[in-house]
Amino acid sequence: MIKQNQVTPQLSETEKKIRDIEKRTEKLKIDFILFFSGELDIPPESEREAVEKVVRNLLYSGNQAARLNLLMQNAVSRFTLFNNMWLKKLNDLETGVITIKRKKTSSAEEPSKSWNTKIYGISLNNEDSFENLYKKYISLFPKTSSQNQLNKESLIRSIKTKMISSNLVDAKAAISVIQGKLKIRIKK
Repeated sequence: MIKQNQVTPQLSETEKKIRDIEKRTEKLKIDFILFFSGELDIPPESEREAVEKVVRNLLYSGNQAARLNLLMQNAVSRFTLFNNMWLKKLNDLETGVITIKRKKTSSAEEPSKSWNTKIYGISLNNEDSFENLYKKYISLFPKTSSQNQLNKESLIRSIKTKMISSNLVDAKAAISVIQGKLKIRIKK
């Protein structure tokens, strides 16, 4: 009788290729998720093509044992599923159907470094602080009087909601104009 600890079957070359395809497919999956979320600037296209070439070579390598054939088909179908999804998303990206939001540089994102940023103290306990903030806001971005009242209520409500959800009673509101757009940020 042979003990299992004594005999460990060596992986065949085909099994090594199958495991390599599975590992590389998982890495590609992560890289494409990072690309489509805007974390990576370029898609991992060269790696995708390299894995696709290994998959094709494995498929056309000839008949294998039933167990190896099943493992191979499983790895190949998993790669093919993801590959088709990635190619479709890349095509949609090229045709403009979807867009990727890239992270902005820190200098454009941080209004306190901008020369035209104004910081005002606001408090949930002091309704006048919101009135003063709105007056400063409207002086930077004038509109018609009927829209002012509607915008005033929604602006104050959204700032209060943000403060409450962040558990802030007192905060600082930074109002700035960055690249022609008016920005309001709430800080502790």
